[in-house]
Amino acid sequence: MKVDASFWDSLVFARIDDVDVEGVTAALGTVDVVARGRAAEAACSDCGRTSGRVHDC
Repeated sequence: MKVDASFWDSLVFARIDDVDVEGVTAALGTVDVVARGRAAEAACSDCGRTSGRVHDC
């Protein structure tokens, strides 16, 4: 079941200011959330280097 992302964004993720929820899908007892950070760049949690794109997962 596809759920309106703006509903979830306002209800569940209201306290996370730097994230945009792009989509939410609920099925078989799970909820999948597609979200994107608003920051132009961030520090890698692994190596600490700042980057404007994902360089590892």
